[in-house]
Amino acid sequence: MVLAPYGGLIPFGGTFLVFSDYMRSAIRLSAIQKLHVIYEFTHDSIFVGEDGPTHQPVEHIMSLRSIPDLMVFRPADAVETQFCFETILENNTNPSTILLTRQKLPLTKLDKNIIKEE
Repeated sequence: MVLAPYGGLIPFGGTFLVFSDYMRSAIRLSAIQKLHVIYEFTHDSIFVGEDGPTHQPVEHIMSLRSIPDLMVFRPADAVETQFCFETILENNTNPSTILLTRQKLPLTKLDKNIIKEE
């Protein structure tokens, strides 16, 4: 994240959501500095998969949402994920987190014009 203040590049990093607590200081500092950084967290689910019950981050979303000036996105599927990434790339004044599940989910049927009108 050292390059973020200089512009030109959008730094990003990713890990399991359950490990976001280890990154809290860096996330908070990037929010205070209003740096355009993308944090991608996966395995956001209460379902027990092959990673076991230690990878069930149910309280982490609330914790991330409590950081001022941090944009938190939790798309439901690939369609919403695309819209989230477009929004993240258009916004260049705040860090963003995108929280992704690993479950295979059906796609929602969205119209981009409906979202823009809201």
